[in-house]
Amino acid sequence: DFADNNSPSSVSGRAQNWIDKDGSASGLNENTIIASGLADAGNWWKVDSNVVDDPEAPLAFIKVNDGNERGLGHIRLRWKDEIHNTVGNGSPNACTPGDNWQNCGSCYNGPKVDGNGNPFCPALGRIRHIGSKFDLSNDPTGGLPITANSEVAGLTGGFAWLLQLDDGPPTSLKIDQIEVDPIETPMILAIPYDSGTSFSITANAAWCSGESCTKTFFAVDSVEHVRASQGNTYYYDEATKLLYVRIIQTPQTYLADWHIWDLDDLNAGGGPRTHALDRFTFSGITLPSFAHGPYLQIEADCAEGAISGHCATTPSYVEPEVCPSGYIQVSYDKCCVSEGSPDCYVPTVPPTSAPTPQPTFGQGSNLVLNPGFESGLANWYANSGSIQIDTSQAHSGTQSILATGRTSTWNGPEQSMIGRMTANKTYRISCWAKLKGTTSSDTLKLTLRIDDDFGGRKWLGVSNAVNNQDWTLIQGDIAVNVAGTLTDITLYAEGPAAGVEYYVDDVSAIEVSPARSLASDRSSTRHENAEMQSASGIVASPLPMLSLLAVTVASFYYLWYP
Repeated sequence: DFADNNSPSSVSGRAQNWIDKDGSASGLNENTIIASGLADAGNWWKVDSNVVDDPEAPLAFIKVNDGNERGLGHIRLRWKDEIHNTVGNGSPNACTPGDNWQNCGSCYNGPKVDGNGNPFCPALGRIRHIGSKFDLSNDPTGGLPITANSEVAGLTGGFAWLLQLDDGPPTSLKIDQIEVDPIETPMILAIPYDSGTSFSITANAAWCSGESCTKTFFAVDSVEHVRASQGNTYYYDEATKLLYVRIIQTPQTYLADWHIWDLDDLNAGGGPRTHALDRFTFSGITLPSFAHGPYLQIEADCAEGAISGHCATTPSYVEPEVCPSGYIQVSYDKCCVSEGSPDCYVPTVPPTSAPTPQPTFGQGSNLVLNPGFESGLANWYANSGSIQIDTSQAHSGTQSILATGRTSTWNGPEQSMIGRMTANKTYRISCWAKLKGTTSSDTLKLTLRIDDDFGGRKWLGVSNAVNNQDWTLIQGDIAVNVAGTLTDITLYAEGPAAGVEYYVDDVSAIEVSPARSLASDRSSTRHENAEMQSASGIVASPLPMLSLLAVTVASFYYLWYP
């Protein structure tokens, strides 16, 4: 795309961006993101009044320090293969991964329109920043066009990206090629769905087998908790009919010990990679780089409409209030009392009822964090299925955790114990449990999943019969003996038949001396049906979405793509 030849523009042109860490290339002398200034991109990059617009280039210069968590992110969206398989080099044949973008496709490098002026790659929807500052009255373009080549690069750390497809909400949406700084700059995606829609959302590793290959997301009660989560939650807002999901970058081949992986985290999945996440480092600056294969899958259970792959109804859009009372939205990530005012509000982690001191652990103390679930789901995650806080049942305190949506016996709540449990020691693990529903009796097991870099993985557990009338104690001692190094250890509840829901409360793990240990029911039997879905390899687009400017010499590398 050139200043005099950019209508319609290309995905490459609209998404171009660079990081100018010290501002020497932009001349602003501060951390700056340089991005597309094409008119077709609307206000996707022109996010506030402090953005420097260069219409001649055309480029936009965004000051990173004007926001609290500003950064860059990239994703690829896929909702219907027959659409995305039109991306190629000009042949009428549909594309497959084996084509390597050759001899196929009608959406391709070259002419942008046919003889009648119709674009080869028309817009199929739009994505924009959420909030009234970016509605149609302020941005008549409706945001960044989404085409068959549905790659998106943009500013992260804001209130959310809003995706709207012309044919309606997708019944199935795959998100891959994820690039986002996992710690510094949250990426939130919002999609409108009508009331009554239910969701199944999973993260999926590639070339992986076993229960650590898929992570099922669970529902929380606010956008703020999605933003502050470990990236495995979602929220549906009935008032605005919006689904919110936080998108994080995950390792390529495993999802064990789920958390927000840092760019410096080391690879725990074997193979030649040094770090858990793919990354690019230059001149002391490190950027995320997507890995082939892992993906996020959103499945919406809605009535399909006349257009296959899309829900029958699209709710009337209601713009959410992103600013508290007394503030106005001045940017994609900030609300202030007025334009230019220093009195501003930015999204933050939801406050807790009282400051929680960092726990310290010794022999005899409970190593489980948030053991009674009085702090909600903090530190707990679903080992597939779903988990939610329940206030109608509690062994002590005011609430417990409910395991629901269980499709296998091993589904239930889990917590990583790495760093608190250590190798070659004995621990007394316990919890109180109760069945929900009409099942009167079943067996519940409290299990330690232990990863030993020499001896492999094993499962050791204690169990007891539980019922739907009374709270029952499950307790026993486990010796965490390993032949090599303890690389991961997770505590989780499991055991009742698939479909049976159960409550858990007052979980405990205490170091004990072997002489004091109890007789326990131990099992290292591998779980049946543990092999989960894995992704196949995907041919990458040649478009580098996240680029870096050297701090002294600007080096531009640019590829055009439709």
